[in-house]
Amino acid sequence: MQTTRRGMTLLELIVCTVIIGILSATALPVAKNFVRRQKESLLRENLKEMRKAIDRFYEKKSTAQPGLEDAQYYPVSLDELVEQRYLRRIPPDPFTEKVDWQTRSSTDAADSTISNRLNVFDVYSATTETDLKGQPYAKW
Repeated sequence: MQTTRRGMTLLELIVCTVIIGILSATALPVAKNFVRRQKESLLRENLKEMRKAIDRFYEKKSTAQPGLEDAQYYPVSLDELVEQRYLRRIPPDPFTEKVDWQTRSSTDAADSTISNRLNVFDVYSATTETDLKGQPYAKW
């Protein structure tokens, strides 16, 4: 006489639960780093786009109006890049999720963390977070 077995034994359930627990415990850090890497990639892209717009602004203005002081060739603010159509919009910082970029002026000291805001020579993230290598995103 043949008996049919229905369901799983307690031991099989425990083994399955342990296996699922191990798999989910290893997947969580990988997923966390995946999201962080996506934000880092978007940050690089946004910085590159805005820096190119600043460079194009400088080149066009220096060609159109030679003889000005160097600082006068840069935009006064990021908004001026949008107004002059070098950017469609100012992209949000992926880490702060706001349009709160920090800027450096061409007349600021190279190691200064405070800008005199005379013009926009460079742009960087306002976040205080660091990348996976320990470098602050504000130094990118």
